[in-house]
Amino acid sequence: MYNEWLPVAFSDDVKEIYDTTLLGKDILIWKRKDKLVALSNRCPHRLAKLSRGKVIGDEIECPYHGWRFDPEGRLTLVPSIGERINVKLEKYYVKEKYGIIWVALKEPSGDIPYIEEWYDDRFRKIKCGPYHINANPFRVLENLLDVSHFPYVHNGYLGNPSYPKIPEYDAKITEEGVVAENIKVWQPNPDGTGEGKYFTYTYKILRPLFLYFSKENDGKIFSMIFSIKPESKGKSTVFAWIFMNYAYEVDEEQIRRFEDTIIFQDKEVLETQPYEYYLDLKKEIHVKADKASILYRHYLRKTVGELRELGLLL
Repeated sequence: MYNEWLPVAFSDDVKEIYDTTLLGKDILIWKRKDKLVALSNRCPHRLAKLSRGKVIGDEIECPYHGWRFDPEGRLTLVPSIGERINVKLEKYYVKEKYGIIWVALKEPSGDIPYIEEWYDDRFRKIKCGPYHINANPFRVLENLLDVSHFPYVHNGYLGNPSYPKIPEYDAKITEEGVVAENIKVWQPNPDGTGEGKYFTYTYKILRPLFLYFSKENDGKIFSMIFSIKPESKGKSTVFAWIFMNYAYEVDEEQIRRFEDTIIFQDKEVLETQPYEYYLDLKKEIHVKADKASILYRHYLRKTVGELRELGLLL
């Protein structure tokens, strides 16, 4: 996970200095002249947060003793001795894509997935979140992948207890990740427009904490991306975008409120689950409807392995 591009903020939430936590590390995002810098947010002198300091010219000044650092993380001044010493902050990889700022703590092993709808003008694009959930980040993604909870957690929205059965569907691990297709679900209000219908879902896990799904009915496509910031094994933040090629007359805020409702319903259940996520299938009971979740665990075992700091256990 240290080599993954992980989301830390929506771009428009970062003005100049932004304080965030990723994989237990305190990180400073510094936006200067439309360029982004990601550094350790702890001054090495007494570990005060640099984000509480101020920018002076091309340097950031620690609020505690005035130590100054340049955009490369180099210490440029210790005021109490009137000179610099050879100290450098840890610097991280940072980029902007899909209106989100992404950070990799070590050299990235791959790129941020390509999402075709982002570049297609036929799709309206609706930002959702960030959603803060006190739950394991891998359990959060698994929940977003799971449709068999719809009739119970999202009754009246994405499901109905009178239609609980999930028909057989196709799922496999491919070069791009986990792909689950032809998942048919009856939904009373599948997209916030209030019109009930059957939708056919396709899910793609494109990175360990990056999920894409689309659902289609008579050429109407509703798709989303979810990317999860793992702050710790019990603290996650979800960044999401909705893409729709229909219902242009429906107010954007109405659709966003719909997604807010769905996530808050999920949050109530997710925050009751353990902070551990088990790759050993014998630790929990699985049924046919869980095929995509089972493959997700196989995928994580292969791509990530055990990561105790995020509660990912073999």
